[in-house]
Amino acid sequence: MKGKDFRELFHGYESNPILTARDWPYPANSVFNPGATKLPSGETLLLARVEDRRGISHLTVARSADGVTNWQIDPQPTMLLDPEKHPEEIWGIEDPRITWVPELDRYAIAYTSYSTSGPLVSLALMPDFRDFERKGAIIPPDDKDAARFPRRFNGRWALLHRPVANYPAGG
Repeated sequence: MKGKDFRELFHGYESNPILTARDWPYPANSVFNPGATKLPSGETLLLARVEDRRGISHLTVARSADGVTNWQIDPQPTMLLDPEKHPEEIWGIEDPRITWVPELDRYAIAYTSYSTSGPLVSLALMPDFRDFERKGAIIPPDDKDAARFPRRFNGRWALLHRPVANYPAGG
């Protein structure tokens, strides 16, 4: 913005991080990079990437009335990888991005799936953060960190995404 420094617009919370693996109701290596949304009830919902003790990630819901304190975390993983039906998830799922899609009356979750082929963008739809309807891979590897728009453009869905270069080890 002209004449404005981004630090004037965005301020980090002085008590970050607000959630860590120590807050989790089950064993976890780390908790990070959640998708976030404000629910119709006014609650803040985070769909957090949780890395388990094997180093494989899944997604878990955490809710807070004020978005900062008194988090209620699902006692078990909310969305586990499903490599039998979705082999692109064999090494985990991570980096969810949440979009409310009025036309579908559902949330669309774009997330990164990992397998031997590398990262790719997958999609799940859900009305309530309990029941997930996986749509599977929507962009081939190597791609990640996508966010879907809430409406169509000229009849077509669109999303922002981040292709990643596949460099050889040490390169």
